Amino acid sequence: MTIYSGQVHVTRFKVLRPEAELKKPVPFATINEAAAEWKSVPLISFLEDAPRKGSANITVRETTTGWVAPDGVSAVREWRHGAEEAGQGPLNETGWDITIGAVNDGLLLRMRIDRRRVPAPLVAALYKQQLHGEEHGKGGRKKRLPRVERDALKQHVRNTLIGRALPTFAFVDAFWREAADELLIFTTSEPALKSFEELFARTFGGPLQVSLMRIQPPMTALPAGFWTNNKGAASDVDEWLATLTETIPASVGVAGLGESTGA
Repeated sequence: MTIYSGQVHVTRFKVLRPEAELKKPVPFATINEAAAEWKSVPLISFLEDAPRKGSANITVRETTTGWVAPDGVSAVREWRHGAEEAGQGPLNETGWDITIGAVNDGLLLRMRIDRRRVPAPLVAALYKQQLHGEEHGKGGRKKRLPRVERDALKQHVRNTLIGRALPTFAFVDAFWREAADELLIFTTSEPALKSFEELFARTFGGPLQVSLMRIQPPMTALPAGFWTNNKGAASDVDEWLATLTETIPASVGVAGLGESTGA
């Protein structure tokens, strides 16, 4: 997010919930419980764990995501309510809950993306050494390993190296207006958006019965009734569809647009 340079990149999502749940606010306790399992590993652990655990601390995934405390919440609260309401200084990486980001009519969320990379030549060199040891290990006679075992050995070497590599990391910020069923993610990067959608689904999809739908033109101007089964809003949707069809070139063809949208 590049606010200080005068640019803000935002992607808007609709948070879909079962109709029976729409009028029920989601309790903070439920949100906290759902997010607790998906917090990022504290950065300080890379200093504390590496010397002690060594190669036993293996993470086989190249890219991992998790929630971290949102940045700047204390400053916002101090500006609005005074220093007493700002909190106790910087947030501890472990002693926080996700609802610490409650601001105005929504919830600030911050995702951390950790990426681990290892050089391909290093993987290849160590794999050859391991393979030679496996094939010449018994009696000094070469016995060629089956393809499946060779592939498994190479993957093991790669996973071990990835587990020992320190990650590079990046942050993605978002603002979840829970009452309005709207989520704003402050990026337009497709990989970052995909990672955020996946983490959001893993965290809240089951416990809160929610899912995300990206709002893109021409859906940005959709009336509220489009997202509900409220028959009283059908006229607004029909009016929007009629206006939309007038902006689409005839060569595109819009026959049956109303039926295809479910309006």
